[in-house]
Amino acid sequence: MNKLVLAFGALFSASSIVSAAPTIDFTGLGWPSFNSTGTDNTSFAGIAISGFTYTAPSTYAQGNGFLWLRNNAGDHGLGYCSEGTNCGPADTTGNGDYNEVSNELKNEVIRLTRPTGKAWTDIEVSSLDTGGTNNNEMGTFYWSNSATPNLNNTTNLINFSHNGLGWNSSTEEGSIFSYLVAHGFDVNAQYVFFRGGGYDSAGTLTNGTNDDYLVWGVNVAAIPEPETYAMLLAGLGLLGFSAQRRNLKLAA
Repeated sequence: MNKLVLAFGALFSASSIVSAAPTIDFTGLGWPSFNSTGTDNTSFAGIAISGFTYTAPSTYAQGNGFLWLRNNAGDHGLGYCSEGTNCGPADTTGNGDYNEVSNELKNEVIRLTRPTGKAWTDIEVSSLDTGGTNNNEMGTFYWSNSATPNLNNTTNLINFSHNGLGWNSSTEEGSIFSYLVAHGFDVNAQYVFFRGGGYDSAGTLTNGTNDDYLVWGVNVAAIPEPETYAMLLAGLGLLGFSAQRRNLKLAA
């Protein structure tokens, strides 16, 4: 009986992993005070966050910009500002696209690091508003187990667009997680990268130079230990054995 109870406990824990994990909202970093730190490397709720500016097609650098937090209705999350004085005052949304993950003027990247023992269960972006090329803002997401971002990455690369995700059109925000998973995203990837614009399979920019959005938040959940799976299988086996014995008694 005790084993049966433990098995049900393991089954409940495994099935409720996603629903138990709270959303990590990066606006919790604190606006506008966070912007005054001028940092390109921080962490929040166990998620390490880094910003990068590309100075050449295959060259990246930290220190050429800083993470910028926006927290306004329908326009919230982390961007990266590498345009100097164009970054705008801290008490407003700033100067247009300059404070977002953008490919306007410079190519910018935000990297998130998965906490040990966790898996990605949701990824949310905002302010991917109408505009850009053909009135359809676009972004690129890719994942890797290498911490070094690669603007010319041609693998594990997923484009997403404002017109194709079906999020709340009035607030311009929403989850892109199911879309990413449907296109092959590995939820156990150590690093995820965000950049502006659409890219083809060769890593070539295909959607103009005015695409931008904000990284709003993520969800992560604990990965069950192997012992949990073993207990679950043992419990299911015990359930099957008990059912078989009961059927045999009824047949007799």
